Amino acid sequence: MQRQHWRWLWIWVGVLVAGCGQIWSADGTPPPTREPTLPLLGYTLLPPTITPGILPVRTATPLLPTDGTTARMSSIALYLNVSGAACYETAVGSLVCLGQVHNPLDVPVEQVTVGVQLVNAEGVVLADQQALVFRWIIPPNAAAPYRVLFERVPPGYAGAYVYVGTGEVAHDVDLRYAVLTAQPVSGTFMIDEYQVTLSVLNEGTTVAQHLAATMTLLNENGQVTGFARIQPDQGVHLAPGEALALSIKVIPQAQGTVAFDAFVEGQVTAVVDP
Repeated sequence: MQRQHWRWLWIWVGVLVAGCGQIWSADGTPPPTREPTLPLLGYTLLPPTITPGILPVRTATPLLPTDGTTARMSSIALYLNVSGAACYETAVGSLVCLGQVHNPLDVPVEQVTVGVQLVNAEGVVLADQQALVFRWIIPPNAAAPYRVLFERVPPGYAGAYVYVGTGEVAHDVDLRYAVLTAQPVSGTFMIDEYQVTLSVLNEGTTVAQHLAATMTLLNENGQVTGFARIQPDQGVHLAPGEALALSIKVIPQAQGTVAFDAFVEGQVTAVVDP
C-alpha cells in the first residue's frame, strides 16, 4: 500500500474572498440537489449576540427579463441550477450578492459565469453584473460559489434576479486537474468567524500544484452567508499519496449559518518539487 506523506500548511483568511476535489458538507437543511452532509464540528448556529457588519437585503422574485438575457445564455448554462442571489449591503454602500451554481448533469462543466440583475419593484432592470464562479471545474452533482459585487445600490432597488450566463462541457479533466480529496480535521468558531482545517490527499498518479481550497457557509434555506478561497504559495506541490493540512477562516455576512461546503482543487504537473 502506498504510504501517505503528511505536510502541514496553515493559512488564515479573515475577509470575504472568492474555486477538482471532493466536496463535503456540514449538517443543516440543504436543498434537494445538495450532497449528503457531515457534522459542523460541534457548531450549528451562530451565537445570538453576533452583529454582522453587513446586513442582508431582501430579494424580490421578478419575471424573467425580456431584454435579451436568455439569448445570451449558452446551451449548457440552461441546464445548470443557480441559487440566490442573497445580497448584502456593505458599510461603504456597495452590494455583494452571493450564491451557488449546481451541476445536475453527469458530465463536468467549466467556464461557468453568473449574472445578477438588480431590479425595482416592477421588475425593471437597474443594474447588471456578471462574474465567473469560484471553481475551475464543477463536477457532476457538485456546486460552485459565486460573488457579484455592485459598487453602489441603485435608487429604487427592490430585489435581485440571478441567471447562469455561460458554461461548457469540460474535456480531458484528468489530464489537467489533480485527483484530490478533503476531509475535516478540526473546526472552531471564534468571535465572528468559522475556522476549519482540511486534510487534503492527492489520490492521483501525478503531482498536484496550484492548489486552491474553498469553503462556503450556508443558512438553513441553502443561501450563501459567506465563503473564502485560499491558494497556498505557488511553490507548494503535493506528490501522489501525500497529504497536506489547510486551514480556512470564513467570516459570515449574516446570522443563521448552519452548514458549509468545502472542496480543494489542483492542477497536475509531471515534475516533483525537490
